[in-house]
This record gives sequence, structure tokens and C-alpha cells, in this order.
Amino acid sequence: MKGRSFLVVCALAARAALAAAAPAPAPGVSIDPPPGWSDVTGKTRVRGVILALKGPESSSFLVAKMPASALESAAATRAFLTRALEQLRAGARMDFRSNGRVETRVLRSGVTLRFLRADLDGAPRLIVAALDAGGPPFLATLTSAAPDAMMGPLFGALKLGAAAGAVRDSGFAASLDGQFLIALGGGLRSRDLTPDEKRQGAVLSIEGAGSEVLFLKVEDDDASPKDQAAIVRAIVADAAKTSLDAVSPARRAATPAGPAAAYAWARIPSSPDLRFSAGFLPWAYWGYSIMGRGPQADELLVGALAALKPGPSSVAKLLEATPRLDIPEDMSRRRRLALLAFVSGVLSLALIVWSRGRKNANLPS
Repeated sequence: MKGRSFLVVCALAARAALAAAAPAPAPGVSIDPPPGWSDVTGKTRVRGVILALKGPESSSFLVAKMPASALESAAATRAFLTRALEQLRAGARMDFRSNGRVETRVLRSGVTLRFLRADLDGAPRLIVAALDAGGPPFLATLTSAAPDAMMGPLFGALKLGAAAGAVRDSGFAASLDGQFLIALGGGLRSRDLTPDEKRQGAVLSIEGAGSEVLFLKVEDDDASPKDQAAIVRAIVADAAKTSLDAVSPARRAATPAGPAAAYAWARIPSSPDLRFSAGFLPWAYWGYSIMGRGPQADELLVGALAALKPGPSSVAKLLEATPRLDIPEDMSRRRRLALLAFVSGVLSLALIVWSRGRKNANLPS
């Protein structure tokens, strides 16, 4: 690739992004450059480029603002990326060739990439991508002798400037372990977890209708699948400070990923407009405890599970082997008492997480 191509790509990426973008303060975007790459953002002097990296030989990675309208539909995204590619081809005077197919990839960070690949002289050389992290979208271009190999170290390492507690309402929210994704929109939003919540084992927070559900990873659960229905009912009774008779029967909530959860809920007597819900989602050989609070905590829990899909780190064969939960109507008092120690441990962990994260959670008191 010609030596001048780096600055040409910088200029054209910015031009394509700014063609329809309204003036706005540049959102924060940062990255820890991989080995062999250096941050040259301050040297580009090209309006609109908010991140620029220079790599080995003439490779480059650019990020610029782009109009939100380009993500309104698949056709709009394809037209925008195609136009950006055409401007790059014309301005750099390089015969980049693409089959025009827009691919989609969801990164472990929850960022959705919609991108075109382009070859130069028959070899892969360029990726033009729209980045959707639920906030303002970005245009990114990657030129490299090995663009596929560099996608993870570059796109996957981007930090799109979301502060702790920031809320996203479009795209996908990914669990921190990459095991599952939840499609946002239709009333579902995701809140970034605080450092304390992460240390306590929370992997995802979903909000909607003034309610919130937290997913906490459980890797050392010795409880039998047939006991989980009773456990979630006991957790609800303890958390809501109500009798077990006031807790709903345990119900099953399906997921498009395959595993189904058991959940229950109850009104909080001290705050009749609030509900507390609890669930357990088996997942391969571990699981996730789900805690919900708010006026529609039960419906939000079910809605989040209905929008849940396998994530980039999930393994299909392990998901297929996930045990099915039994949902009996009731169990003996003796058996319930035997589970109380386990229940109190799970509940105390969840309440610790909530008490430290409530200031960012937008929940009613």
C-alpha cells in the first residue's frame, strides 16, 4: 500500500462521516494500542477523526463520528458504508474491491459491528465498519495486510467513553463473561455496572419501566435443579419481608438460547407499588441468579430472558447439555428449611450489590 495512504484514509474517513452528521461535541473514544501500533490522533489534523492509530508499514485504524440515521435500517447502513468505501477508493486512488455484503459481528464488549470487507489486488486489505454501542454510532476503518487478525485487538479494545452507570437503549447488552446477549429496545435498556457490582459477581444489569434486574454468575452452586424453584420463592419471601404464601408460584421463563429459568415474585408490603422478583437460569454447568426490583420487576425479568441469546463466548454443545429445571408446585417444609442457609447467602450478596449500585440504577426508593 502506498506510503501516503494513511493520511488519505484519515481524511476520507472523516469526510464520509461528516457528510450527514450534525455538529456535536466529540464523544470520548480511547484504546490501548496493541504492540506495534501507536496513537497519532494529535498528528492527523483532520476534522472529524477522533481516534487514529498508525501500525506496521502503512496500516491504520481510524474512528470518526457518523450520523445515527445510517443505522436506521439495513439498507441505510449498507448505503452509508458503500458510500464511505467509494470515497476511500476514489481519494486514495486504490482499487479497493468489495462484494457489497454487510456482515454483522457482536463483540464481547457488547459493541455491534456492521462492516464491509474490501480487497486490494486480490488480497484482504480494508474493513469499513459502523460501530453501534447503544449511544452515538461511529465509523471505523482498518487498513492492514491482515485485517481479520487485527479486528479483535483493535475493534475489541475500543473504549467508547461510557461512564459508570451510563444507560444504553439500543443494540445488544453483553454479559461480562460473554456468555449471553440481550437485545435492547422495546423498553429494555442496559446500565453499566459499577466496579463494586463487578467485584460482587454481577455480570449484567437490565432496566425498564422503572425496574431493574441484575444477573449474578453462580459457579459453585450445589443445589439440585429440582430445588431451584423452591429457592427462588424463598429468596423472594426473604427479600420482600413477606410470607411464603404471598409469593407467586414458581414459573418457567424460556430463552431463545435454549436454557429456561425458574422465577417467582411478590409485592413488597412496606411499598405496595414495588415488587421483588428472583430467578435462576441454568447455563451449561453453572448458572445465573437473577434479582429484580421495581413496579414491574416480574415482567422485566421475563422480558429480559425472552430477549436473551447466546453470546460470543458460549458453546453450543454445553448449552444443549444444560439441565432442565423442575418446577413443582410446592415442596415439604423440611426441605425448604434445609435450603435457607443457601438462600440467605445468595440474597445477602444481591442486596450488597444493589445497595452499592442504587445511586446509578434509577430505581424508585
